[in-house]
Amino acid sequence: MSVAINTMPYSHPARRYDLDWLRVLAFGLLMMYHLGMLYVGSWGYHYKSQYLSSSLEYLMLLSSPWRMFLIWFISGFALAAVLQKYLGWRSCFLFGLKRTVVLLLPLLVGLWLIVPPQLYAEMVQKDGLELSYWQFYRAFFDLQHPLFDDYQRGVWPHVDVNHLWFLRSLWTFTLLALLVTPLLFLKPVRGWLEALFSLPLHWQLVLWSSLLLLIRYQFSGDSIRELQGLLFFLLGMLVVQLPVFWQRLSEARSWLGWLCGLNYLLLCGLYFIINQTEFQPELMQGRLFALRLSFSVQGVAVTCWLLALAQYYLNRPHRYLSVANRAVFPCYLLHQTLLIVAALWLTPYALGAWLEATLVLLFTVFGSFCFVWLFWQLPWFAALVGLKTGYEFTARQRAFGYALGLLLVSPLAITLLL
Repeated sequence: MSVAINTMPYSHPARRYDLDWLRVLAFGLLMMYHLGMLYVGSWGYHYKSQYLSSSLEYLMLLSSPWRMFLIWFISGFALAAVLQKYLGWRSCFLFGLKRTVVLLLPLLVGLWLIVPPQLYAEMVQKDGLELSYWQFYRAFFDLQHPLFDDYQRGVWPHVDVNHLWFLRSLWTFTLLALLVTPLLFLKPVRGWLEALFSLPLHWQLVLWSSLLLLIRYQFSGDSIRELQGLLFFLLGMLVVQLPVFWQRLSEARSWLGWLCGLNYLLLCGLYFIINQTEFQPELMQGRLFALRLSFSVQGVAVTCWLLALAQYYLNRPHRYLSVANRAVFPCYLLHQTLLIVAALWLTPYALGAWLEATLVLLFTVFGSFCFVWLFWQLPWFAALVGLKTGYEFTARQRAFGYALGLLLVSPLAITLLL
C-alpha cells in the first residue's frame, strides 16, 4: 500500500486526510466519554447524575486507555509537519509567539468564562451551595474569597483548567518541540529514527507499552498523564518523515485488531476481579501490575490500529472535512461545560437515566453548533475560541491581532512557566 507521505528529505508531507478524520472522530468521542463520566459510579468527575452505573465502566474502558494518546499523536504529527518550514531559530521564535497566542488566548477565555459553571455545579452538588450563579461568579473574581477555601487548585487559586488541561500541556509541549525540532532533521538522528521505526511493529508495541508502564510506576498524579501524553506527542512528531512506520502499520492492520479485541476482554476481566474481590496485599500488587500492563498495551495497540485503519479507509478528502476540522477546537472548548450545566438543570426533574442522558447530549450538540455558528459570523473575535473562519485579514491586521493577543496572554504564560 502506498503511503501519502513525501519521502524527500526535509520536504513538507502531503496532507494526511486520515489524521484529519481521526482528529474529528477523536474529539467527538471525547464528548461522548465526558457524557459517560456523568453516569459512571466510581470514577471521579466534577458533577454526577443521580443515575449511576458500575456496568458503564466496562464500556468506558473501550476508549479510556487510548483516547488521549491518539489526540496527542495527531497533535505532534501536525506540529512537526508545520515546523519543517521553521528550521531557523528566528523563525521558530516567531512561530512560538504566534502559537502562544493561538493556544493560550482560548485557554484564557476558558479559565474565566467557560470553566466557572463547572465549578459552580460541583459546589452545588458537593457543598450544597445556595448562591445564584451570578452571585457565585462575582465571588469567583476574588482570588482570596473564603467561598473557595476548599478549592485551592488551578492556574490561580480556584481558577482551574478542568478539561482544558490539554491546551496547557499542548502549549508546553510546543515550546519543547521548538527546541528539539532542528535536531530531529540532522542526518545521524534521522538514521537512528529510521532504524527504530523499521523494527517489526510488535517490537515497537513492546517498547512503547513498557515506557508507558515505566512512567506509571515512576511518577504520580498529573505527572503520569502529562508524561504519557508527551511520549505520544513526540512519537507523532518523529514519524512525519518516516514512511516505513506507516508501512509497518499497514502490514499489521489485521493482527492489531485481534490483539485489541482480546486484550480488551482481558482488561475487563482484570478490572472486574480487582474491583469485586478482596486480596492479600501481595496478591493485589500482582493483579494491579497485570491490569496496568494490559491498560498500557491497549493504549498503544488501539492507537496504532486506528492509525492503520484510517490510513487504509479514510485517507481522502471530503467537502465537510475542512469545516469539521475547524469546528473541533471551539466544540472541545465548550462541550464539558454544556454537559455539566445541562445535567445540573435536569437533575430536579428526575427524568430517568436514558431520557436525561439523551437530553444532555442533544443540548450539548446544539449548544456547540450555535457556539461555532456565532463565532463564524464574528471573524474578528473567532480567535478567542480557536476558530479559523477563513476570513482574510490584511498583514497589518494580523500583526496587530497577534500583538494584542500576546499582551493579553502574557500573564497566563508567565504563570504557567513559573
